[in-house]
Amino acid sequence: MKNIFEEIYGKAQELKKAYDTAECETAKENIETEYQKLMNEISGFETSFINIWEAYEESKNKGNEYIDLCDIIWDKDIEDVIVCLKENGIRYFTFSSTWSGAVETAWLFTKNGCLLKGMVEIKGNHRDFKTGEYEKQHAFLFRIN
Repeated sequence: MKNIFEEIYGKAQELKKAYDTAECETAKENIETEYQKLMNEISGFETSFINIWEAYEESKNKGNEYIDLCDIIWDKDIEDVIVCLKENGIRYFTFSSTWSGAVETAWLFTKNGCLLKGMVEIKGNHRDFKTGEYEKQHAFLFRIN
């Protein structure tokens, strides 16, 4: 099963590299137009897809091995999130939310076909001012069955 998020991410990264190496403004404008087309395609999908894309891109940019779901995920959306991940070839994800209902959300992941594999260390949202390194934080690691 192909991972559409990885395909989109790869295309976006290629466009960003091409933009950085473009030698004239016309080329940069054309590349920017292509990038906007790609992002507009994403905006045409359902909310779960868009949210997963944003989490995927952020996780990849940080260098995390797995997509990290760190924002609030409403109970009513969990099934759609899991289906979307599964349909797009994502078998593992981390969940690092620290808000008060996070344990209940983790429980709902298990009730919707995910297996809690344990805990892992991931790169969080904050960067060290001096080194530029992302903070380390802990996350639940899930496998989608």
